[in-house]
Amino acid sequence: MIYLLLIAAIVALAVLYKFSPTKKAFMIICTLLLIVFGASAFIHGRQVQQEISRAQIEDLQRRQKIFGEWYAAYQKDIERLDSNWQLYHNILDGLNSIEPQNFNAEAIYLRLKDLERESLDEQLKIHQLNPLPELDRENRDLVDLIIKKTQRYVDAQTKTINLSVQAAIPPVELENLKIRLHDIMIRESPEGLFTAQEISAIRDALGD
Repeated sequence: MIYLLLIAAIVALAVLYKFSPTKKAFMIICTLLLIVFGASAFIHGRQVQQEISRAQIEDLQRRQKIFGEWYAAYQKDIERLDSNWQLYHNILDGLNSIEPQNFNAEAIYLRLKDLERESLDEQLKIHQLNPLPELDRENRDLVDLIIKKTQRYVDAQTKTINLSVQAAIPPVELENLKIRLHDIMIRESPEGLFTAQEISAIRDALGD
């Protein structure tokens, strides 16, 4: 549109120059044309800028929605990991309050075995997480880092529970089981899962 106006203005100037009775009249007409052309160019520029801004806002909102949905599902997975780990510690702590005459090795083994199944299910889910291709590269790399940290954490957690199950296979004495499980927990427990820095960086980048 702006280019058509420019061409039209040039043609009009050429015609006016040829047929204008005086130079003064030609200059007045040129001034008016420049005003009209400048106003048209300004309006066109504003429209283009508004269209770009609107597209940028819509793209940002789309990426915010994509990450928001992913993060909501991820938080649920983390809650289940925390729940499994809390239950694991509850089982170990409970051994310390059991009297030898009330100790039931089969019951402890079955509780750990059920927990192992839950942990394996959650481990599979975590390893099925994928980076978000819809995000820009920097934020996609941050999501990938979060996933890798979480996978290492769930692997260590599941290994700890699995080794504890193996150690609790009956028959086993209470004191012996306490020592075995305590040793496994100390050696194999995962380090803390720290992803707050990556989450904060993504939220800042997306203006969320």
